[in-house]
Amino acid sequence: MLLPLAVLLQTQSHVVMPRPELMHANGRVPRAAVAVRTLTPPRIDGKLDDAAWLNAAPESGFRRDVPSDGKPAAQDAEVRVLYDQDALYVAARLYDDRPDLISRRLNRRDSFSSFNDIFFVILDPHHDHQTQVVFGVTAAGERRDGISTGDGQSGLDIGWDPVWEAATSIDSLGWVAEMRIPFSQLRFSSAANQVWGIQFRRDNVRAGEAVDWEWSPATEPGVVSKYGHLLGLADIPAPKRIELLPYVSSQARLTQGIPAGNPFDDGSVTSATAGLDLKYGISSAFTLNATINPDFGQVEADPSVVNLTAFETFFEERRPFFVEGANLFSFSGTFGSDRFFYSRRVGRAPSLSALGRAPYVDQPASTAILGAAKLSGRTSSGWSIGLLNAVTRAEYARTAELSAPGAPIGRIPIEPLSNYTVARVRRDLNRGASGYGFILTGVQRDADSVAFDGLRSSAVVGGADFFHRWSRNTFQLSGNLGASRVAGSAAAIAATQLASARYFQRPDQDYITFDPTRTSLSGYTAQLQFDKLGGDWTYTVGANVSSPGFEINDAGFQTEADRIRLALLVNRNWLRPTRLARRASLGFRVTDQMNFGGSGPGPTLDIFGSLTTHSLSSLNFNAGYQLPGLDDRATRGGPLIRSPGTLAVSGGYNLDSRKLVSGGLSLRATAADDGTDSFTASLRTVIQTRRGHSVTVAPTYTRQGYRAFYTAGYADPTASATFGRRYVFAPLEQQGLGIQTRLEFYFTPALSLQLYAEPFVASAEFESPEQLLRARGGDFVAYGSGASTLTRNPANGTLTVDADGAGPAPAFTYGDPSFRIRSLRSNVVLRWEYRPGSTLFLVWNQNRANLDRDPRFRALQDLGSIFGDDMRNVLLVKGNYYFSL
Repeated sequence: MLLPLAVLLQTQSHVVMPRPELMHANGRVPRAAVAVRTLTPPRIDGKLDDAAWLNAAPESGFRRDVPSDGKPAAQDAEVRVLYDQDALYVAARLYDDRPDLISRRLNRRDSFSSFNDIFFVILDPHHDHQTQVVFGVTAAGERRDGISTGDGQSGLDIGWDPVWEAATSIDSLGWVAEMRIPFSQLRFSSAANQVWGIQFRRDNVRAGEAVDWEWSPATEPGVVSKYGHLLGLADIPAPKRIELLPYVSSQARLTQGIPAGNPFDDGSVTSATAGLDLKYGISSAFTLNATINPDFGQVEADPSVVNLTAFETFFEERRPFFVEGANLFSFSGTFGSDRFFYSRRVGRAPSLSALGRAPYVDQPASTAILGAAKLSGRTSSGWSIGLLNAVTRAEYARTAELSAPGAPIGRIPIEPLSNYTVARVRRDLNRGASGYGFILTGVQRDADSVAFDGLRSSAVVGGADFFHRWSRNTFQLSGNLGASRVAGSAAAIAATQLASARYFQRPDQDYITFDPTRTSLSGYTAQLQFDKLGGDWTYTVGANVSSPGFEINDAGFQTEADRIRLALLVNRNWLRPTRLARRASLGFRVTDQMNFGGSGPGPTLDIFGSLTTHSLSSLNFNAGYQLPGLDDRATRGGPLIRSPGTLAVSGGYNLDSRKLVSGGLSLRATAADDGTDSFTASLRTVIQTRRGHSVTVAPTYTRQGYRAFYTAGYADPTASATFGRRYVFAPLEQQGLGIQTRLEFYFTPALSLQLYAEPFVASAEFESPEQLLRARGGDFVAYGSGASTLTRNPANGTLTVDADGAGPAPAFTYGDPSFRIRSLRSNVVLRWEYRPGSTLFLVWNQNRANLDRDPRFRALQDLGSIFGDDMRNVLLVKGNYYFSL
């Protein structure tokens, strides 16, 4: 009886009646597909020979989204949808008049950056117009899946790896894709009759097209909010699901250069561990994830960097438990640069170190996670809820004074027992056109002992955000408000006040006061932004403020507080193809920032643009100028210093990625009016076979020349022009060369071998030190000129400076910061998904490193010497097995 009812609702060439839940904010009623219940599920073998498919009406009429002109697809497709009580079934007949030219490149699962012949089913099971769940399969059988929120514009979370099936085949008409998507892998309401959002999409490599079943102009804002509808789903039983993923892992660590007699490491260390991941479907809408003793041994290493600034380097999360569902916990301030939750805080490197406190030290590189759990889902009233809690154990370093057998072993605490909690809720209104939400993060540390006196014992951050769209989603007003409070010992809060994010000790400001007796610190942040999202012309106007006491680094990521920021961006898009290009854009941006005292670097003006040619190569450029101003960070807690006017230009060119040989070139250069300059060049070359095997080589060279770079500071009562301290700077030339190399071999969609290596060399050469003459200025005088003196001690690598020689000013001695380093990070990963959801990893990781005080940059010589440095090899075997109960 369901099929006749479905036909009454829609035929292939007719739209459904305009029921309220089927009307979009843009005023249109989109296409609708009908899922037909089947008693006999089809076999997922990539062939359309099951009789069940004949009961489903085919959906066709795909139109071009890229290039964005809405013309009929070069090769059409037919899609059918079935379901039973366990799963959704989708079949696609993808026509191609040259099946011999269909792209059959194999890739590892979730290789979204690879342009391949692929068919996607994109679902919005809650029909909230905000969340999309993506399932795709290439003609070669590679699966791609992910999930995103924010009307599909918040970035795709590819760490979500549901257990589902897909199979493909190629025949004389083109190719066929079949999918089985279990309801247990989705979240949806408990309604008896359901309406889901749905989109079918096809990427055709040979035609250079991406085509949609429910097409809409790219100038119209939104993604998920414009999808078609899936009707016919009725009486789906709520899946009561339990999924278990236990793992066992064993590794051997072989290290060269270990001193003889080290009681903790003789150069060969073995270990074994086990753990468990669990998913429990509380209902069709809520899922509980938990992990006990998670292992992240197969995760690829972070790239090599040399960071001489006072600010932390941001690294992307790579651990599966935290990557999956990360969008649900997203909450950003300062135009996206601050993150209220930065999951890499959980399990980070210990806060303290015992190195140097004994001849022999053994300490962990990261903090062990005892367990973590998160609850996520959506209520029938439109509330999206995410809760996460993780506990990390107390860590200790082992120390020994002697290498003799039986020597006493010391135990030094380096990280306290800690608890991390994140709660995020969001409420959607007006069919996804408006919404608001809240976030709360908390960190509690067992930091009562003297050893942890410098660590904050607790940190709580709360925030609220909202957005509202109107005029068919063309305009949007959004904003957020947040507050923070950290508490701990006087030493811990003093360190927070003196940290590089705020520098309360700055002597030439009068709006904040450093108080060494405080045991807590509070602050706030707020942001308001207005956007025009639709049309050929788009623009953004926004303002953000973060108070001096705002602090979120216990659970989040933040580099600066004490900031007022303003931004204006105007962009013109040409999304329809012309004789010259497939698409192009040109934009103009003005930004400005200052501290609460009204001082800051000058405004920045940028013009930028991009162009994609008909041959699928692309160009981009940016040119900007920052006006002179004042810098409150360069003296690392000292007075304001002149910020130079700086011109920056950059550009890039990328070849068509469909070709046997592709890649790109990017360049960036800056020049400031004080002589500071920089240059970066990156060349990426990709060679890929039709089978999918590939070699990627991407060298990047960077040179930065600073007119004056901070090196040290010391008290001097005679330095009245700089508030009783001397600030030592030096001209600096910093160079670096890294060569990222990847080799990827794909034997089947489930079996791959990947090799990654990054040899890296860098140097930082500081010239003779200089002292800052006066606050708010940019003038320096070299030590060793006039009455001042400079003494170098090559034996211990120190420099001694004295502002007036034999006068009353004190002398100061510090270590020469110049250096040269080289390193190699590499790993080889054999990955085999031997059954759905179950994977075996074989991993070989090798690291080498060398530090030299000779700062001369010798790139080729150092690259050739890397393989003579001591190495650390880690051999890892890890297997997990997926159970579904």
